[in-house]
Amino acid sequence: MTNDILLKAEAIQDWVVNFRRDFHRHPEESLKEFRTSKIISEELNKMGLKVEHISETGVVGILQGASKGKVVGLRADMDALSVTEDSGVEFSSENPGFMHACGHDAHVSMLLGAAKILSGMKDEIKGTVKFIFQPAEELAQGAKAMIAGGVLKNPNVDFIFGMHIWADIPVGNISIKEGPIMAGADLWKLTIKGKSCHGSSPWQGVDAITCAAAVIQGVQTLVSRVNDARSPIVINIGTIQGGERFNITPGSVEMNGMNRTFSADSRKKMPGWLKNMIENVCKGYNCDYDFDYEFFLGATVNNATTTKATKKSLLKLVDEENLPQFEKVMGSEDFAEYLDQVPGTLMLLGCRNEEKGCCYSHHSNHFKIDEDALPLGVASYVQVTLDYLSN
Repeated sequence: MTNDILLKAEAIQDWVVNFRRDFHRHPEESLKEFRTSKIISEELNKMGLKVEHISETGVVGILQGASKGKVVGLRADMDALSVTEDSGVEFSSENPGFMHACGHDAHVSMLLGAAKILSGMKDEIKGTVKFIFQPAEELAQGAKAMIAGGVLKNPNVDFIFGMHIWADIPVGNISIKEGPIMAGADLWKLTIKGKSCHGSSPWQGVDAITCAAAVIQGVQTLVSRVNDARSPIVINIGTIQGGERFNITPGSVEMNGMNRTFSADSRKKMPGWLKNMIENVCKGYNCDYDFDYEFFLGATVNNATTTKATKKSLLKLVDEENLPQFEKVMGSEDFAEYLDQVPGTLMLLGCRNEEKGCCYSHHSNHFKIDEDALPLGVASYVQVTLDYLSN
């Protein structure tokens, strides 16, 4: 498909790839993206954009078009993960213990590419574009900090658009859908209190580990027997620690979990479901407990109106067959925080290419992307922006 915007994006592919590889070589942990932030600021200044800083590492580039109009926010996240890279690429991480294993290096580079193209089209733009480079997505803190810092205000953003490069979707394809696309994520911590004693006489104590095992089995039945199966949930117990010594009946166990939900109703009920199960199991095992629950991050829910319009824009770049309907993702994205404030859309951009070894999951130490995906990402940012502002 021939498209002027896509041709412009392809013309700067090497420029975008060079930035992507540089960011990949120098990954930075959440809230410490100082080098990345500095490079972004320098490039936006070169493009003649107004540059603002939010928190310590957040960057916003503002492009005012030739005339007044609506305001579009374009977002990219920029933090890396605490993963030791083993991808084999020649531009592997030079920061031991950290890696861009989720594609945020690609997000930043594509948004810089979009800023480069759009800044060169300033006289054709009616309205304002905010290029939002956000820290700490992996901690689900960055979007909250950017919003608290006023990124959606002065001027007020009317529509926000973002993308996530996606390892399960073949390169050249895009997935976009209305409604929930990524799950919410909430945290909980449980301490089960028994009574330790000599392991040879467990009847003299109260075994907290046995109780914990029953709790683990019990809470998983909430998924299949309490929750409405038509709205999936996941209950993951990620850590469990207990006991003092091999010959002591354990008196205390701590566990940490995270729940994933799409439905606001299921999310609201989850603390009560868990507490009821924990309380009754602990009572049966004669244990006490402490239970703390934190509503952490809601589901990522695409606005129906903006997503329909976005799909029309994307069809100027790819054919209908390249817009597959990908399943909802049980993972989470703090782009949800923006969608709670303004209408917007998050799309998934395919980067999978098994012939190039780009077939590993996000957060894997082998994670790689097909860089041929980058021009389509750049063009998507640009095309969606131009169409929204022109309409």
